[in-house]
Amino acid sequence: MNDPAVTTLGYALLGLIGQSPRSGYRLRLVFETTPLGTYSSSPGSIYPALKRLERAGLVRREAAGGGKPLFHLTGTGAAALQSWLERPVDAEEAIDREIALLRFAFLEGHRDRTLSLSFLAGFAAAAKGQVDALASFLAGEEGRALSLQSRLAVEHGLASARASLGWAEQAQDRLSAEIQKEKVR
Repeated sequence: MNDPAVTTLGYALLGLIGQSPRSGYRLRLVFETTPLGTYSSSPGSIYPALKRLERAGLVRREAAGGGKPLFHLTGTGAAALQSWLERPVDAEEAIDREIALLRFAFLEGHRDRTLSLSFLAGFAAAAKGQVDALASFLAGEEGRALSLQSRLAVEHGLASARASLGWAEQAQDRLSAEIQKEKVR
C-alpha cells in the first residue's frame, strides 16, 4: 500500500536515489532535463520533499569527497520504494496514467523482470475496465442525453483509455519477447 506520507514527487525521488545516490542538485537536474519535470523541477518543491524523506527515515544524506552531500536510500526507504513498485495497479492509476507510468519506468531496474509483466497485465485490466465502463455509459440513456461538449469530453476519456489498453498490450508483447531473449542468452 502507498505510504500516505510519501507523495508522488517523493516516490520519484526515491526511485532516482534508488538508481544511484545523488546530490539534491543532481536530482533537480534530472527533473529539469527529463519528462520528470512534470512532477516539479522547482528547488522550492524538491528540497523540502528531500527533507521530508530524510525526516521520515527513508533517505540519508552523506558527505561526498569534497562535493555536495549525496542522498542514499535507507533500508526503510528501499522497502517503501519496493512496496510501491510491487503493488497491483488500481483503477485510479488507470485514470491517472502518469503515476502508473512512473512506477513502470522504475520497475526497469527491479531484479524480478516478471513484475513489469504483472504490472502491464494489471494496467491493461484496469484500462479495459475503464473502456468498458465509459463505452457502456455512452451507450446508455445518460450518455445519449449528454450535451455535445460533455459527450465529446467523455469520448476523449474513452479514446485515452483505449490507447492505454493498446499500449499495455503491445508493451506486454515486446517485454515478453525481450525477457525470452535474455533467458536464451
